[in-house]
Amino acid sequence: MPQDELSASTPARRGAPEIYPWHAEVWAQMTRRLDRLPHALLLYGQPGLGKLAFALRLARRLLCAQADAAHEACGACQSCRLFAAGNHPDFSLVEPQEDSVVIKIEQVQALRGFLALRPHTAARKVVVLAPAEAMNAHAANSLLKQLEEPPLGSTMMLVTSMPARLPLTVRSRCTRFLFRAPPRPEALGWLEGRAQDAVSLLDAAGGAPLRAIELERNGFPAQRAKLLGDVEALSAGRESPVACAARWKSMGAENCLNWLHGLIADLAKAALVPAAALANPEAGARLQPLLKGLHSKALLRFLDLVAESRRMLGTPLDEQLLLEDLLIRWCRLTKKLH
Repeated sequence: MPQDELSASTPARRGAPEIYPWHAEVWAQMTRRLDRLPHALLLYGQPGLGKLAFALRLARRLLCAQADAAHEACGACQSCRLFAAGNHPDFSLVEPQEDSVVIKIEQVQALRGFLALRPHTAARKVVVLAPAEAMNAHAANSLLKQLEEPPLGSTMMLVTSMPARLPLTVRSRCTRFLFRAPPRPEALGWLEGRAQDAVSLLDAAGGAPLRAIELERNGFPAQRAKLLGDVEALSAGRESPVACAARWKSMGAENCLNWLHGLIADLAKAALVPAAALANPEAGARLQPLLKGLHSKALLRFLDLVAESRRMLGTPLDEQLLLEDLLIRWCRLTKKLH
């Protein structure tokens, strides 16, 4: 299961999925005319926004017999009780099996028989497939056939953080709903009381609150200290970018690049406006003496390189090589300073 779906794990499937405030706009958009909801929905956006929790919440609502005026499932009807028990006959959650990281063709083919049957207790059949990018090529081709000829009274939701990995033919047959990270004040307000050092964690999570919580659970604050030490050593010419890249890959390239992006953004801000408030003031204070002679334009150009490297994660390009190239460029940028 991707990092995104922290709160949509087993407990959420047994009961009511948690409702997140940053889902309000998409929820209102979808539930405004449920009778006209498209048969295939693509829920996409960066990891850590609870897209699967949203999909389960919508599935529960679509199957409920007595939804309230706010379009929330009642939680008390037979359909809601079956959903909470995890054995609703009109609902199917398709995800990688325990011994695999992919969704196989057999799993998608099984949906044909599931969707061909008339609903048992609800008004429709509902399928949630997550993460959709985990489908292998054969599974995606099998799904395409079902998207092209959807059974009446069925709703299929594909949840993904990497829509580009899905075939264009699959994406084009779905109505897309983009999930965006909440505004920073809203995200920090939600994290208050849920995570220590929320500001730094949110930066490392790319603005995604659920991922920030998971980073804390996985010990990222301690890793962040190691990353800062590596950047200091690289800037002073005391460390090899190849060795650093290997360590960063082992810690998770995406987490490391998110953190680096926040750090460089801070340094560029400090170079442009010395009195500016920084997201990572401690890191900025430690590095500024080393980078005193570095122009803000050079920092902004490097910030673009970090952003491009983040976009290239998940492509066939090897993460180790990607990190090596970026850190070598940082060493070249700072070489003239020592």
